[in-house]
Amino acid sequence: MEKIRVGIVGTGYTVGIAGNHAKGYLQNPGCVLTAVYDIVPGRAAQWAKEKNLEVEICSDYDELLEKVDAVSICTPNYAHGELAVRAMEKGKHLLCEKPLSIDSESSVRAVSIARCCSTVAMIGFSYRGIPAVRYMRQVLQSGKMGKIFTYRETLGGCRIANPGVKLEWRMQKQLSGTGALADFGCHMLDLCDWMFDGSQGAVSEVNGFVSCSIPERDEIFDPGQGQVSNDDSTAFNLRFEGGTLASFVASRLGVARHTIEIYGEGGMMLFRDDRPAEVEVWFKEKSGGYAGKPEVISVDADLVTDPWFFAEINDFIHCIQIGERPDRNFDRALYIQDLLDKILLACETGKTIHIKEERDYENEPFNKQPDRCRDQGFEDHC
Repeated sequence: MEKIRVGIVGTGYTVGIAGNHAKGYLQNPGCVLTAVYDIVPGRAAQWAKEKNLEVEICSDYDELLEKVDAVSICTPNYAHGELAVRAMEKGKHLLCEKPLSIDSESSVRAVSIARCCSTVAMIGFSYRGIPAVRYMRQVLQSGKMGKIFTYRETLGGCRIANPGVKLEWRMQKQLSGTGALADFGCHMLDLCDWMFDGSQGAVSEVNGFVSCSIPERDEIFDPGQGQVSNDDSTAFNLRFEGGTLASFVASRLGVARHTIEIYGEGGMMLFRDDRPAEVEVWFKEKSGGYAGKPEVISVDADLVTDPWFFAEINDFIHCIQIGERPDRNFDRALYIQDLLDKILLACETGKTIHIKEERDYENEPFNKQPDRCRDQGFEDHC
């Protein structure tokens, strides 16, 4: 089998997401990292040099697409949807960093086209690769936890806690959408919903709060300061139809650990990111009470990928090789984006948003009509 030629668009330095993608591709025997492109002249070449990568440096995105079979989109959020559409127009597979765009409305075209195309279109919900999270999902699916009472998760970082960090794209609503809510909230929503796998019913209500503690920062390219236009901290809550309550905190100003706590009829489970392959569990006795002490479970080797974010890359390449649609597909991306939009609305209005019915992302009429695919010029990929 020929190796899949892969390219990366977007090589910015603030977080280094493109570097994670590059490392993932380099360890996978089924692909070869072939080309990179960044909109800032000279940045892709410098990035490749620093990482000792032997790749072609492309002068524009179209040139990159001509040289590869698949592409990782690692750009600012506002560009994700357009770049995804252009890749699918060329019949290329794509792994797009989360979120799919800055809101649901600007995500719909990419999602609609992905449903018409035979190429693999995957969203970067990489936290599913954490071994402990995989184990927790298995326990939930086994039914051992019974009905879930509460779910609590925290996730964030402290890179921009320093007020001296300049006004980058992640702090600007027109380029990023929401702030911490988009950065970290989408991962938490995906993990919670993925682990429950429908067992607690659909999300029925959302509410929350957002804040911006450092409202002004120095401009990157111009003198003076600019306004931060999205959140640096968010706390939000979900209620599921089955009664389960879920609470989340996302912060760019400092979260000590990525943690997940799950409490149910059958017991409790706790994850901390300093122990990615361990879960603290405390299952109830038959009497319904707790006895003894919690136990630390080491996850089975078949659930471990090290580093864990390589699991996303391996899944992407595997789906291309066997022609399978990933479960982290664009419909999934739209579902999570829709929840983000509703949470933001709740935060901005101070109201609880009631979700009367779950949107059927897989079976919307637009995407079941081949004529619509032909009208958009995608019949060759349907």
